[in-house]
Amino acid sequence: MMDYGSVFNTLKVGMESMETISNILHKPETNNEILLIGNTKDKISFVNSKIKFLGEGNRLIIERGAEFKNATLNFNGNYSLIIIGKSNHGATMSVNVWNDNTFFLGRNYSFNGLARFILSEQKNLFIGHDNMFSSGIVVRLADPHLIYDGTTRKRINSTKSVYLGDHIWIGQDVMILKGVEVGTGSILGAKSLVTKSLPSNVSAAGSPASVVRKNVFWARPSVHAYTEIETVDSQKFPDLRFVYTPKGSTAKHFEKIEEQLNTATSVEEKTDILTPYLDVTSKNRFFLPVPPEKKKTFLERIFRKGGKG
Repeated sequence: MMDYGSVFNTLKVGMESMETISNILHKPETNNEILLIGNTKDKISFVNSKIKFLGEGNRLIIERGAEFKNATLNFNGNYSLIIIGKSNHGATMSVNVWNDNTFFLGRNYSFNGLARFILSEQKNLFIGHDNMFSSGIVVRLADPHLIYDGTTRKRINSTKSVYLGDHIWIGQDVMILKGVEVGTGSILGAKSLVTKSLPSNVSAAGSPASVVRKNVFWARPSVHAYTEIETVDSQKFPDLRFVYTPKGSTAKHFEKIEEQLNTATSVEEKTDILTPYLDVTSKNRFFLPVPPEKKKTFLERIFRKGGKG
């Protein structure tokens, strides 16, 4: 028989520990932290936004110079960490963390509408610098309900972290699912369902998303209001600043961050691991190479020739 008294006490404890903060300068009254870092001359804009704490031991770190508009940061459990860098564009997002999650958003991001970031089951979501988010974007790390093999009864849908590099353009209504890594400089086309990792400087689209073009890059200016002169001037980019290469990159960089976070035993340790990534580092730090093309078997080559004939 269900112990309704126990359930009621659990709910009561949760309600008593819940706290909503709409003033970023307000110190939490519960056992949670809000830390402001960076240049004290820079201000934080926190318009129509709120932080919800339900649980304890959570930490929110915001770099001064960040701007929030219609944002919600929800700490739904215990001992999670959110770090958000500065940008002169407003962050319009909903972030949900639970127990022992880590969410990192670097500098110079922009949002053209609400983006939803849903973390689960002690996993991590890492997003680098200079990323451009359109509207209706969802990133989630879990399915989230349990799926089992019918014969072995073993769970087959593990929750996995997501890592996004620097200078990625994420189009309207894109959904990024568990286990995905996207290399710096790439483009995710509108309404794409991203289920597999993607290298740097590619354009991907579709459901599921696949690479539609390699060796491409993008720049921020919007063409909506371009005059004829501006259109003509835009036909050739002046330099290669958004072309990324292996030079200065760290092999399997995302895997190394994941390993460090998974072995960390406290929010403080995770803070020490991630806050250095706010500082400007190597241009190519999150470069992911295009995988070599798989050689076709003899039978595949025969059937291909037959199909052409």
